[in-house]
Amino acid sequence: MIIFESIIDGIRDIRDHFGRTMLQLAGIILGAASIVATFSLSVAGKAASMEFYRVSGGIQKMWVWNKPTGKVTANAKALASRGLTYSDALAIRRNAREIDLVAPMAAQSSVVRYGRVEKTREISGVTPEYAPLTDFHAGLGRFITDQDVSTAARVVVLGSERAQEFFGTDNPIGRTLTIGDTGYKVVGVMEEKFFTFDSGRNVLRWMNRQIYIPVTTMITRRGETLEHGKIDRMQTRMKSTKRSDDAVAEVERILMREHGVKDYEVMSRVANLRRNEQNNKMYDMTFMICGIISLLVGGIVVMNIQLASFNERVREVGTRKAVGASPAQIFFQFLSESVLVSLLGGLIGLFVGRLFTQGITTLIHQPTIIVMSTLVNAMIFAAGTGLIFGMYPAIRASRLDPIVALRTE
Repeated sequence: MIIFESIIDGIRDIRDHFGRTMLQLAGIILGAASIVATFSLSVAGKAASMEFYRVSGGIQKMWVWNKPTGKVTANAKALASRGLTYSDALAIRRNAREIDLVAPMAAQSSVVRYGRVEKTREISGVTPEYAPLTDFHAGLGRFITDQDVSTAARVVVLGSERAQEFFGTDNPIGRTLTIGDTGYKVVGVMEEKFFTFDSGRNVLRWMNRQIYIPVTTMITRRGETLEHGKIDRMQTRMKSTKRSDDAVAEVERILMREHGVKDYEVMSRVANLRRNEQNNKMYDMTFMICGIISLLVGGIVVMNIQLASFNERVREVGTRKAVGASPAQIFFQFLSESVLVSLLGGLIGLFVGRLFTQGITTLIHQPTIIVMSTLVNAMIFAAGTGLIFGMYPAIRASRLDPIVALRTE
Protein backbone atom coordinates (compact mmCIF):
# COMPACT_ATOMS: atom_id res chain seq x y z
CA MET A 1 0.00 0.00 0.00
CA ILE A 2 2.87 2.34 0.85
CA ILE A 3 4.48 1.71 -2.54
CA PHE A 4 1.19 2.30 -4.39
CA GLU A 5 0.59 5.58 -2.58
CA SER A 6 4.19 6.60 -3.25
CA ILE A 7 3.75 5.93 -6.96
CA ILE A 8 0.60 8.10 -7.01
CA ASP A 9 2.48 10.89 -5.20
CA GLY A 10 5.37 10.53 -7.63
CA ILE A 11 3.08 10.83 -10.64
CA ARG A 12 1.46 13.90 -9.14
CA ASP A 13 4.83 15.54 -8.53
CA ILE A 14 6.00 14.74 -12.08
CA ARG A 15 2.86 16.40 -13.44
CA ASP A 16 3.20 19.45 -11.22
CA HIS A 17 6.87 20.03 -12.17
CA PHE A 18 6.80 19.23 -15.87
CA GLY A 19 9.76 21.43 -16.83
CA ARG A 20 12.01 19.82 -14.26
CA THR A 21 10.81 16.40 -15.39
CA MET A 22 11.76 17.14 -19.00
CA LEU A 23 15.34 17.88 -17.93
CA GLN A 24 15.47 14.53 -16.17
CA LEU A 25 13.96 12.78 -19.17
CA ALA A 26 16.50 14.11 -21.68
CA GLY A 27 19.48 12.10 -20.46
CA ILE A 28 17.47 8.90 -19.99
CA ILE A 29 15.91 9.19 -23.44
CA LEU A 30 19.27 9.60 -25.16
CA GLY A 31 20.82 6.78 -23.15
CA ALA A 32 18.03 4.32 -23.93
CA ALA A 33 17.96 5.41 -27.57
CA SER A 34 21.72 4.84 -27.91
CA ILE A 35 21.36 1.30 -26.54
CA VAL A 36 18.57 0.55 -29.02
CA ALA A 37 20.50 2.01 -31.97
CA THR A 38 23.86 0.36 -31.26
CA PHE A 39 22.46 -3.06 -30.42
CA SER A 40 20.15 -3.04 -33.44
CA LEU A 41 23.19 -2.48 -35.64
CA SER A 42 25.02 -5.34 -33.93
CA VAL A 43 22.04 -7.69 -34.25
CA ALA A 44 21.68 -6.84 -37.93
CA GLY A 45 25.35 -7.59 -38.54
CA LYS A 46 25.05 -11.01 -36.90
CA ALA A 47 21.88 -11.80 -38.84
CA ALA A 48 23.51 -10.78 -42.13
CA SER A 49 26.52 -13.00 -41.42
CA MET A 50 24.32 -16.01 -40.67
CA GLU A 51 22.26 -15.38 -43.80
CA PHE A 52 25.45 -15.18 -45.85
CA TYR A 53 26.55 -18.52 -44.44
CA ARG A 54 23.16 -19.99 -45.28
CA VAL A 55 23.02 -18.86 -48.91
CA SER A 56 26.61 -19.94 -49.55
CA GLY A 57 26.42 -23.47 -48.21
CA GLY A 58 25.84 -23.32 -44.45
CA ILE A 59 28.14 -23.32 -41.44
CA GLN A 60 29.03 -27.01 -41.89
CA LYS A 61 31.48 -26.15 -44.67
CA MET A 62 35.20 -26.75 -44.39
CA TRP A 63 38.03 -25.81 -46.73
CA VAL A 64 41.33 -27.50 -47.36
CA TRP A 65 44.04 -25.35 -48.97
CA ASN A 66 47.57 -25.88 -50.14
CA LYS A 67 50.04 -24.29 -47.73
CA PRO A 68 53.86 -24.26 -47.83
CA THR A 69 55.41 -26.00 -44.84
CA GLY A 70 58.15 -23.42 -44.36
CA LYS A 71 60.55 -26.18 -43.29
CA VAL A 72 64.16 -26.11 -44.47
CA THR A 73 64.62 -29.87 -44.18
CA ALA A 74 62.05 -32.60 -44.80
CA ASN A 75 61.90 -36.38 -44.99
CA ALA A 76 61.58 -38.35 -48.20
CA LYS A 77 57.79 -38.61 -48.05
CA ALA A 78 57.51 -34.90 -47.40
CA LEU A 79 59.76 -34.16 -50.36
CA ALA A 80 57.61 -36.38 -52.53
CA SER A 81 54.45 -34.49 -51.56
CA ARG A 82 53.43 -31.88 -54.10
CA GLY A 83 50.38 -30.51 -52.39
CA LEU A 84 46.76 -31.48 -52.69
CA THR A 85 45.78 -34.05 -55.30
CA TYR A 86 42.60 -35.61 -56.60
CA SER A 87 43.51 -38.82 -54.75
CA ASP A 88 43.48 -36.86 -51.46
CA ALA A 89 39.84 -36.01 -52.07
CA LEU A 90 39.08 -39.65 -52.79
CA ALA A 91 40.90 -40.67 -49.58
CA ILE A 92 38.84 -38.25 -47.49
CA ARG A 93 35.63 -39.33 -49.21
CA ARG A 94 36.51 -42.96 -48.54
CA ASN A 95 37.84 -42.78 -44.96
CA ALA A 96 36.34 -39.75 -43.21
CA ARG A 97 33.39 -40.65 -41.02
CA GLU A 98 32.62 -37.08 -39.96
CA ILE A 99 32.43 -35.81 -43.57
CA ASP A 100 29.53 -36.44 -45.94
CA LEU A 101 30.54 -34.34 -48.98
CA VAL A 102 33.91 -33.68 -50.60
CA ALA A 103 34.36 -31.39 -53.61
CA PRO A 104 37.89 -31.13 -55.06
CA MET A 105 38.49 -28.05 -57.19
CA ALA A 106 41.13 -27.15 -59.76
CA ALA A 107 41.42 -23.91 -61.70
CA GLN A 108 43.31 -22.57 -64.70
CA SER A 109 42.99 -19.72 -67.18
CA SER A 110 42.16 -20.55 -70.78
CA VAL A 111 41.03 -18.80 -73.91
CA VAL A 112 37.26 -19.28 -74.32
CA ARG A 113 35.62 -18.77 -77.71
CA TYR A 114 32.17 -18.85 -79.20
CA GLY A 115 31.55 -17.30 -82.57
CA ARG A 116 33.26 -13.91 -82.64
CA VAL A 117 33.53 -13.65 -78.86
CA GLU A 118 36.95 -14.64 -77.52
CA LYS A 119 37.98 -14.02 -73.91
CA THR A 120 40.58 -15.31 -71.45
CA ARG A 121 38.66 -16.64 -68.50
CA GLU A 122 39.29 -18.81 -65.45
CA ILE A 123 37.95 -22.35 -65.73
CA SER A 124 37.02 -24.32 -62.61
CA GLY A 125 37.19 -28.09 -62.47
CA VAL A 126 34.58 -29.39 -60.03
CA THR A 127 32.51 -32.42 -59.06
CA PRO A 128 28.73 -32.75 -58.49
CA GLU A 129 29.22 -32.15 -54.75
CA TYR A 130 30.12 -28.54 -55.49
CA ALA A 131 26.46 -27.59 -56.03
CA PRO A 132 25.06 -28.62 -52.60
CA LEU A 133 28.24 -27.44 -50.86
CA THR A 134 27.75 -23.92 -52.17
CA ASP A 135 23.95 -24.00 -52.43
CA PHE A 136 24.47 -23.10 -56.08
CA HIS A 137 22.31 -24.94 -58.59
CA ALA A 138 21.56 -24.96 -62.30
CA GLY A 139 18.79 -22.60 -63.33
CA LEU A 140 18.76 -23.96 -66.87
CA GLY A 141 19.81 -27.46 -67.92
CA ARG A 142 21.88 -29.39 -65.37
CA PHE A 143 25.09 -29.32 -63.39
CA ILE A 144 28.13 -31.63 -63.60
CA THR A 145 27.16 -35.28 -62.92
CA ASP A 146 29.00 -38.31 -61.54
CA GLN A 147 29.03 -39.77 -65.06
CA ASP A 148 30.68 -36.61 -66.40
CA VAL A 149 33.41 -37.00 -63.78
CA SER A 150 33.92 -40.74 -64.25
CA THR A 151 34.20 -40.39 -68.04
CA ALA A 152 36.07 -37.06 -68.02
CA ALA A 153 33.34 -35.73 -70.30
CA ARG A 154 33.82 -32.57 -72.33
CA VAL A 155 30.85 -30.69 -70.92
CA VAL A 156 30.66 -27.19 -69.46
CA VAL A 157 28.29 -25.32 -67.15
CA LEU A 158 28.23 -21.51 -67.23
CA GLY A 159 27.50 -18.89 -64.63
CA SER A 160 24.67 -16.55 -65.58
CA GLU A 161 27.01 -13.66 -66.54
CA ARG A 162 29.29 -15.91 -68.58
CA ALA A 163 26.29 -17.31 -70.46
CA GLN A 164 25.19 -13.80 -71.34
CA GLU A 165 28.75 -12.79 -72.26
CA PHE A 166 29.18 -15.54 -74.84
CA PHE A 167 25.61 -16.25 -75.97
CA GLY A 168 23.70 -13.05 -75.27
CA THR A 169 19.98 -13.79 -75.10
CA ASP A 170 20.30 -17.09 -77.00
CA ASN A 171 19.75 -20.41 -75.24
CA PRO A 172 23.26 -21.87 -74.78
CA ILE A 173 22.14 -25.41 -73.91
CA GLY A 174 23.49 -27.86 -76.47
CA ARG A 175 25.87 -25.32 -78.05
CA THR A 176 29.61 -25.98 -78.29
CA LEU A 177 31.95 -23.65 -76.41
CA THR A 178 35.65 -23.83 -77.26
CA ILE A 179 38.00 -23.83 -74.27
CA GLY A 180 41.63 -23.76 -75.32
CA ASP A 181 41.59 -25.88 -78.46
CA THR A 182 38.84 -28.28 -77.35
CA GLY A 183 35.10 -28.08 -77.81
CA TYR A 184 32.83 -28.50 -74.78
CA LYS A 185 29.08 -29.03 -74.89
CA VAL A 186 27.12 -26.55 -72.77
CA VAL A 187 24.81 -28.59 -70.54
CA GLY A 188 23.71 -26.02 -67.99
CA VAL A 189 23.50 -22.40 -66.87
CA MET A 190 23.62 -21.66 -63.14
CA GLU A 191 21.01 -19.65 -61.32
CA GLU A 192 21.91 -16.05 -60.60
CA LYS A 193 23.46 -15.77 -57.17
CA PHE A 194 22.91 -12.59 -55.17
CA PHE A 195 23.67 -11.44 -51.64
CA THR A 196 24.45 -8.05 -50.20
CA PHE A 197 25.34 -6.80 -46.74
CA ASP A 198 24.37 -3.18 -47.41
CA SER A 199 21.71 -3.24 -50.13
CA GLY A 200 24.41 -2.46 -52.65
CA ARG A 201 27.25 -4.57 -54.02
CA ASN A 202 26.55 -8.22 -54.76
CA VAL A 203 29.24 -10.05 -52.76
CA LEU A 204 28.46 -13.32 -54.56
CA ARG A 205 28.72 -11.91 -58.05
CA TRP A 206 31.94 -13.85 -58.61
CA MET A 207 29.85 -17.04 -58.64
CA ASN A 208 27.87 -15.74 -61.62
CA ARG A 209 31.16 -15.38 -63.52
CA GLN A 210 32.28 -18.99 -63.19
CA ILE A 211 32.83 -21.59 -65.90
CA TYR A 212 32.67 -25.20 -64.69
CA ILE A 213 33.93 -28.43 -66.25
CA PRO A 214 34.47 -31.86 -64.63
CA VAL A 215 37.64 -31.82 -62.50
CA THR A 216 38.77 -35.08 -64.06
CA THR A 217 38.49 -33.51 -67.51
CA MET A 218 40.74 -30.66 -66.45
CA ILE A 219 43.30 -33.00 -64.89
CA THR A 220 43.50 -35.33 -67.88
CA ARG A 221 43.60 -32.46 -70.38
CA ARG A 222 46.67 -31.19 -68.52
CA GLY A 223 48.32 -34.55 -69.11
CA GLU A 224 48.20 -35.64 -65.45
CA THR A 225 46.98 -38.92 -64.03
CA LEU A 226 44.02 -38.89 -61.69
CA GLU A 227 46.17 -40.35 -58.92
CA HIS A 228 48.63 -37.46 -59.04
CA GLY A 229 46.37 -34.81 -60.54
CA LYS A 230 46.90 -31.48 -58.81
CA ILE A 231 43.98 -29.58 -57.30
CA ASP A 232 43.93 -26.14 -55.77
CA ARG A 233 41.59 -26.74 -52.87
CA MET A 234 38.79 -28.86 -51.50
CA GLN A 235 35.47 -27.98 -50.00
CA THR A 236 34.00 -30.47 -47.56
CA ARG A 237 30.93 -30.63 -45.36
CA MET A 238 30.87 -32.02 -41.84
CA LYS A 239 27.93 -34.14 -40.75
CA SER A 240 27.44 -32.33 -37.44
CA THR A 241 28.60 -28.93 -36.26
CA LYS A 242 28.65 -30.31 -32.72
CA ARG A 243 31.63 -32.46 -33.72
CA SER A 244 33.39 -29.84 -35.80
CA ASP A 245 36.72 -30.25 -34.00
CA ASP A 246 36.59 -34.00 -34.61
CA ALA A 247 35.85 -33.42 -38.30
CA VAL A 248 38.80 -31.06 -38.71
CA ALA A 249 41.12 -33.44 -36.85
CA GLU A 250 39.95 -36.37 -38.96
CA VAL A 251 40.63 -34.57 -42.25
CA GLU A 252 44.07 -33.46 -41.02
CA ARG A 253 44.89 -37.01 -39.93
CA ILE A 254 43.98 -38.46 -43.33
CA LEU A 255 45.98 -35.83 -45.20
CA MET A 256 48.98 -36.29 -42.92
CA ARG A 257 48.93 -39.99 -43.69
CA GLU A 258 48.79 -39.23 -47.41
CA HIS A 259 51.40 -36.44 -47.44
CA GLY A 260 53.74 -37.11 -44.53
CA VAL A 261 54.00 -33.36 -43.97
CA LYS A 262 51.55 -30.60 -43.12
CA ASP A 263 51.58 -28.79 -46.44
CA TYR A 264 47.89 -28.01 -46.22
CA GLU A 265 45.53 -25.97 -44.09
CA VAL A 266 42.07 -27.01 -42.90
CA MET A 267 39.62 -24.27 -42.03
CA SER A 268 36.02 -24.63 -40.88
CA ARG A 269 33.22 -22.13 -40.81
CA VAL A 270 32.34 -23.24 -37.29
CA ALA A 271 35.77 -22.06 -36.12
CA ASN A 272 35.28 -18.79 -37.99
CA LEU A 273 31.88 -18.38 -36.39
CA ARG A 274 33.38 -18.91 -32.94
CA ARG A 275 36.01 -16.24 -33.59
CA ASN A 276 33.34 -13.88 -34.89
CA GLU A 277 31.23 -14.51 -31.80
CA GLN A 278 34.17 -13.57 -29.60
CA ASN A 279 34.65 -10.37 -31.58
CA ASN A 280 30.92 -9.68 -31.46
CA LYS A 281 30.94 -10.06 -27.69
CA MET A 282 33.66 -7.43 -27.51
CA TYR A 283 31.67 -5.09 -29.78
CA ASP A 284 28.48 -5.74 -27.81
CA MET A 285 30.29 -4.95 -24.60
CA THR A 286 31.63 -1.74 -26.14
CA PHE A 287 28.14 -0.75 -27.33
CA MET A 288 26.69 -1.56 -23.94
CA ILE A 289 29.32 0.51 -22.14
CA CYS A 290 28.61 3.47 -24.44
CA GLY A 291 24.89 3.18 -23.73
CA ILE A 292 25.46 2.78 -19.99
CA ILE A 293 27.71 5.85 -19.95
CA SER A 294 24.89 7.82 -21.60
CA LEU A 295 22.49 6.52 -18.98
CA LEU A 296 24.94 7.34 -16.19
CA VAL A 297 25.04 10.92 -17.39
CA GLY A 298 21.26 10.91 -17.40
CA GLY A 299 21.26 9.31 -13.95
CA ILE A 300 23.50 12.06 -12.56
CA VAL A 301 21.06 14.63 -13.95
CA VAL A 302 18.17 12.77 -12.32
CA MET A 303 19.97 12.66 -8.96
CA ASN A 304 20.93 16.34 -9.02
CA ILE A 305 17.43 17.44 -9.92
CA GLN A 306 15.99 15.16 -7.25
CA LEU A 307 18.33 16.72 -4.70
CA ALA A 308 17.29 20.19 -5.85
CA SER A 309 13.67 19.10 -5.60
CA PHE A 310 14.29 17.83 -2.10
CA ASN A 311 15.85 21.14 -1.04
CA GLU A 312 12.81 22.96 -2.38
CA ARG A 313 10.43 20.62 -0.55
CA VAL A 314 12.15 20.39 2.84
CA ARG A 315 9.21 22.02 4.66
CA GLU A 316 6.75 19.81 2.74
CA VAL A 317 8.65 16.70 3.77
CA GLY A 318 8.90 17.91 7.35
CA THR A 319 5.17 18.61 7.47
CA ARG A 320 4.35 15.14 6.14
CA LYS A 321 6.59 13.50 8.71
CA ALA A 322 5.15 15.68 11.47
CA VAL A 323 1.59 14.56 10.68
CA GLY A 324 2.54 10.88 10.69
CA ALA A 325 4.26 9.95 7.40
CA SER A 326 6.82 7.22 8.00
CA PRO A 327 10.40 7.34 6.66
CA ALA A 328 9.48 4.47 4.32
CA GLN A 329 6.66 6.52 2.78
CA ILE A 330 8.99 9.48 2.17
CA PHE A 331 11.70 7.18 0.84
CA PHE A 332 9.39 5.45 -1.66
CA GLN A 333 7.84 8.73 -2.73
CA PHE A 334 11.18 10.17 -3.86
CA LEU A 335 12.44 6.85 -5.22
CA SER A 336 9.27 6.13 -7.17
CA GLU A 337 9.48 9.58 -8.74
CA SER A 338 13.00 8.95 -10.08
CA VAL A 339 12.12 5.42 -11.25
CA LEU A 340 8.96 6.62 -12.97
CA VAL A 341 10.88 9.39 -14.72
CA SER A 342 13.47 6.84 -15.85
CA LEU A 343 10.83 4.38 -17.10
CA LEU A 344 9.07 7.16 -18.98
CA GLY A 345 12.40 8.28 -20.44
CA GLY A 346 13.23 4.69 -21.38
CA LEU A 347 9.86 4.27 -23.11
CA ILE A 348 10.31 7.45 -25.11
CA GLY A 349 13.91 6.40 -25.75
CA LEU A 350 12.66 3.27 -27.52
CA PHE A 351 10.89 5.40 -30.11
CA VAL A 352 13.82 7.80 -30.40
CA GLY A 353 16.12 4.78 -30.79
CA ARG A 354 13.98 3.64 -33.68
CA LEU A 355 14.56 7.01 -35.34
CA PHE A 356 18.29 6.66 -34.67
CA THR A 357 18.35 3.24 -36.38
CA GLN A 358 16.59 4.67 -39.42
CA GLY A 359 19.17 7.45 -39.52
CA ILE A 360 22.03 4.93 -39.30
CA THR A 361 20.53 2.91 -42.15
CA THR A 362 20.24 6.03 -44.28
CA LEU A 363 23.71 7.39 -43.52
CA ILE A 364 25.89 4.26 -43.73
CA HIS A 365 23.56 2.03 -45.78
CA GLN A 366 23.71 -0.72 -43.17
CA PRO A 367 20.55 -2.60 -42.18
CA THR A 368 19.41 -2.51 -38.56
CA ILE A 369 17.21 -4.96 -36.70
CA ILE A 370 15.42 -4.18 -33.46
CA VAL A 371 14.60 -7.29 -31.44
CA MET A 372 12.59 -7.62 -28.25
CA SER A 373 15.65 -8.38 -26.12
CA THR A 374 17.15 -5.02 -27.11
CA LEU A 375 14.01 -3.17 -26.05
CA VAL A 376 13.83 -5.08 -22.77
CA ASN A 377 17.50 -4.38 -22.02
CA ALA A 378 17.04 -0.67 -22.73
CA MET A 379 14.07 -0.50 -20.34
CA ILE A 380 15.90 -2.48 -17.64
CA PHE A 381 18.93 -0.21 -17.81
CA ALA A 382 16.71 2.87 -17.78
CA ALA A 383 14.78 1.68 -14.74
CA GLY A 384 18.01 0.64 -13.04
CA THR A 385 19.42 4.09 -13.59
CA GLY A 386 16.45 5.70 -11.86
CA LEU A 387 16.62 3.17 -9.03
CA ILE A 388 20.35 3.62 -8.37
CA PHE A 389 20.56 7.38 -8.74
CA GLY A 390 17.30 7.96 -6.93
CA MET A 391 18.47 6.15 -3.82
CA TYR A 392 20.58 8.96 -2.36
CA PRO A 393 17.94 11.73 -2.58
CA ALA A 394 15.31 9.29 -1.27
CA ILE A 395 17.51 8.29 1.70
CA ARG A 396 18.22 11.94 2.54
CA ALA A 397 14.52 12.75 2.45
CA SER A 398 13.55 9.76 4.61
CA ARG A 399 16.14 10.66 7.27
CA LEU A 400 15.15 14.31 7.47
CA ASP A 401 14.41 15.51 11.00
CA PRO A 402 10.91 17.06 10.89
CA ILE A 403 11.81 19.69 13.51
CA VAL A 404 14.80 20.87 11.46
CA ALA A 405 12.67 20.78 8.32
CA LEU A 406 9.93 22.94 9.83
CA ARG A 407 12.48 25.53 10.94
CA THR A 408 13.87 25.83 7.42
CA GLU A 409 13.02 29.07 5.68
